Amino acid sequence: MKGFFRLFIGMFLISILTGCIGEDYDVGVPTAHLYSEDLATSVQLAEGNVSWSSSSGDVHQKIDDIQEFGLSQEKMKVTANEKVSLDFQENARNGGDIWTDQKITVALLKDEQRIELELHENREFQIPNNKGSYVLEVVFTSSRGTAQYVGNILIQ
Repeated sequence: MKGFFRLFIGMFLISILTGCIGEDYDVGVPTAHLYSEDLATSVQLAEGNVSWSSSSGDVHQKIDDIQEFGLSQEKMKVTANEKVSLDFQENARNGGDIWTDQKITVALLKDEQRIELELHENREFQIPNNKGSYVLEVVFTSSRGTAQYVGNILIQ
């Protein structure tokens, strides 16, 4: 009886450990959020073009005119030379942040003009002096794919 009890406990522990090791930490497309003092709260950026693969499913979305789509979003007012930051949050349905190999680029779009912005290690960038209405484009690339995010920015 004692041997049976030990065998049962051993099998129980192995099954628990196997469940932990086999758990899926793969996430879907992250959400992008913009923070600034002028915005007072965070603003979620809209998903633009997306090509993302994970165990929770593949997502493919194509926007033909990204500037038109960006300008259709709610306007966010920021100040020239203001520092703003980005945050990416994991898909709410799944757990685990596995973005260790991500590359993030930030740009402002207006007509045919594209202004690349320097993104610092803490995901912070500075709004330029050029006042006016722009489309903010953020591109998040990882081993899972690419997700583009856009927002309608008014630089004051």
